[in-house]
Amino acid sequence: MEAVKKLAELQKDTLKITTEEMIHLLDAANDTLKKVQNIADKSLNEMQMYLEQCTTDLNSHIDMCKQKLDDHTAKCTSDIDDHAIKTLESTYEQSSKDFRGHLIELYTTEMNTVSVLPLWLGLDKPIFDIFVQPKFSLYNIEKDGSRYKTNKAIYQYKDFFYNDIKLKRVFVQGDPGIGKSTFLTKLVIDWCNAVSCCNPDNKATFSDADTLKDFQFLFHISLRDAKGQREVVEMIKTQIIDNIFTGAKQTKAFELLHQILERETCLVTMDGLNEWTDHLNQHVVPRIPSSHTNCVSLITTRPWKMADERIKVSVIDRLLEIEGITDSEKLTKQLIVSLQTANKMTHTDFMTYVNEHHFMHFFTSPWLQELIVNVWMSKTDVKGSLCEINCILLDSLFKNANATEGSFKNGYSIECLSSTRYIKKQMKIFDALANAAFQFTFSSNTSLTFSEQELRKYLSKKQLQFCLKAGVLTARFHSVKVAQGSKYSFTHETVHEFLAAFHIANSQQDLIANFKPEHKYSVLEMSQTIIYLYGLQCETANKLLNRLVDDEFFNDISNGLSLYMKHYSENLSAFQIDKYTKETVLKSKRNDMNYDARCLAISVLFQHMVIAGFNEAKISGQKDIFLYCMDFTFNTYLLDSETSALKELLSFNKSNVRSLILESNVLESSELLSVMQQSKHSLQRLKTTVTSEIYKALHNLNIQELYVIGQIDESPFSNVLPSLSNLMFLSIEDSTLFEQTVLPGTIEDVYLLKCTCSAVFLHRLLVYLVSVQHGVNLYLEAVTVTNPNTQIFLSELLLSDMTNIKLSIEHGNHALYDTLRCTSIGELSLHTIGDVSLASKIMYTLKKLTKLYLRGTYSERCTLQLPATLQCISLQKVECSAEWLCGLLIALSSLDHSERPPEKLCETEISQT
Repeated sequence: MEAVKKLAELQKDTLKITTEEMIHLLDAANDTLKKVQNIADKSLNEMQMYLEQCTTDLNSHIDMCKQKLDDHTAKCTSDIDDHAIKTLESTYEQSSKDFRGHLIELYTTEMNTVSVLPLWLGLDKPIFDIFVQPKFSLYNIEKDGSRYKTNKAIYQYKDFFYNDIKLKRVFVQGDPGIGKSTFLTKLVIDWCNAVSCCNPDNKATFSDADTLKDFQFLFHISLRDAKGQREVVEMIKTQIIDNIFTGAKQTKAFELLHQILERETCLVTMDGLNEWTDHLNQHVVPRIPSSHTNCVSLITTRPWKMADERIKVSVIDRLLEIEGITDSEKLTKQLIVSLQTANKMTHTDFMTYVNEHHFMHFFTSPWLQELIVNVWMSKTDVKGSLCEINCILLDSLFKNANATEGSFKNGYSIECLSSTRYIKKQMKIFDALANAAFQFTFSSNTSLTFSEQELRKYLSKKQLQFCLKAGVLTARFHSVKVAQGSKYSFTHETVHEFLAAFHIANSQQDLIANFKPEHKYSVLEMSQTIIYLYGLQCETANKLLNRLVDDEFFNDISNGLSLYMKHYSENLSAFQIDKYTKETVLKSKRNDMNYDARCLAISVLFQHMVIAGFNEAKISGQKDIFLYCMDFTFNTYLLDSETSALKELLSFNKSNVRSLILESNVLESSELLSVMQQSKHSLQRLKTTVTSEIYKALHNLNIQELYVIGQIDESPFSNVLPSLSNLMFLSIEDSTLFEQTVLPGTIEDVYLLKCTCSAVFLHRLLVYLVSVQHGVNLYLEAVTVTNPNTQIFLSELLLSDMTNIKLSIEHGNHALYDTLRCTSIGELSLHTIGDVSLASKIMYTLKKLTKLYLRGTYSERCTLQLPATLQCISLQKVECSAEWLCGLLIALSSLDHSERPPEKLCETEISQT
């Protein structure tokens, strides 16, 4: 307070302060200031500490708030992202679903037809109306890279895509026109129906169409239309996306495609690898990125492409071959129905046409079938010769290889080429091919397959590539061995044969003058080439035919026709109905056939070849046809057109006939008599229906084999027979015989078929046959004997030694066997169980029977009573039960051969039932 008072006085300037007081005052003030300073410092420190604590607390609160904010932000972001993903996934699924719907619509509207006219691809029909299930075979690929066809047939889709695990790359090879593209088209339709059931009436190729549901998407690519492209995605964009979408939608769809290929299981079908090449020469198949791990590719190609060594074994998960279709008749019927409105043309009419023109061997591929159907249904445009068909076929193949168009001038020497449009400008290639075909047919190393090295002797590398692209030639890879490698062949054997014939006809040189056939059956192995040559140049064809046949070959034909006259047991229908197939069997199994069967086969096949050659020459417009022929068989197996052709051939050769077999009334009586008269010096074999004029015409002929059908007039017939000084075989069918029939002493075989004869006639015949002093065969089939109790000539018969007669009976009656009772027949052949049953009642009376031959089916116990003289019993083509066989063996064991041991008690050709 004192200080304050002093300060107040100082302010008024009334205070009197001494120096000492001033000092004391300043000290006091200083102390006060220090206290204030201390208080201020303390307060400041406290404030500083508080401020720092506040800052710390604030930072902590801020961090906590920030964390909460970050957590909330993260949660919100996650929720937003989840929502976005769900929205995006939903959009992908919907987009994918829409895309697949567009795919199915594209396939079912744009790919639901196939072309049915090889001559004009613009004519197409719904695939459901035409499709026939194809035939597939599986190849095994060995560790050394060799490829071998297995016997396993493919009947299900799973066999394409699975082998314990899903396969990645499957190849299907097949020759041109075999049905590769059609199969893929049908597979695409099957997939559409499997994943969407868009057509309930669709019948899938295989029963397990649900296997295709394993593929969420299928992308079908035509590699022919993908030239210049290397990536599968680019091909899909060009051929599919650009055909479905426009503008900005194309871009979005392409982006979606990448997602689909990476995420989904997809099947990519690529048709025609042989028509695609990588312009950078880096890839041998279109590239699918490795990221597309779920993509499976199914690739079709021709076999020669699979011979490319750049196709590594490791990339071939499965190799299949399509070999045609399972039902060619079904395809033909469907084609005929689809190509007409009124249904006036029938399958039966078509098959008659095919058989008349010998087109059956073209039925190896659907494409060739379509070609033949088209030719038949447009008769006004095509003559229908084999040569013309081959030219049409080759012209179409050349067109497929983008050959330059050009036509031949009217009057060209090879007329069948005149209607072609794509061969003229490629004639050097055509001639080179023909030369190669000729060399591979007529050289010492005849072959249907050949190496590239052998082929390059006749074709340049460029020409070879053209032929492979066209499909005229094909190649198959078999082995990595240098000595084997790829084997080349013509796309069809008939093309090979036609081109060989063309080369002979078109050559300025005599190519066959020095040709030496490999063996006597070469003429049959080259029969199709000969037929073609008759359509191209008759004179040259006759030269070739004369070069190929010799006396030994004609002797075999003669032997075959003799067997035919004697009802040889070989099934003739096998030679007649499918002539081309039987001819092929004859080629491949020549050494496996017995001599008699082979002779019969060549007699039939040679006549068919001659008829076909003659018809080909006529249809092709050849002039001055003269085809040498001396054996003529008119039987029920011939078509009407073949009968007409053979009759015309007979008129050209009627002064040189060796064999005339008439099983139908194709000749007028005057025509027959004319042939017999003009061929009097050469006629050796005759089968005909009896007429009143024939007896006189037969007189003094050199004939060796005579077969007459119908009721004979026994008196004039018996008068003429002795004049036939060379007659060795006589057959009488469907006649009644009562009188004695006098035979020449040269007779060796007598056949009575479906005849009724008296016991007296049979007595006299047997007695006469004993007198000929050499072995004689008497064959009685369905012969009915009357008056078996007559005694006329019976004593002469019982006193005759008939051991020179081999008697064969089929469907005999009681009276026939009663006639034989107690005779001295030496050999007896019984052909049916009925004959054995009837013979068992008299067999024990045959005291000189040494050989017994049995045929037929036997099931009950054997009750045969065998004569003690029996030395051999032969079971020929017998089916029997064990009981019957045991009974026979017991009967054999009971025979007493103490004086003379048996030669053979039993030789068998049996099957046990």
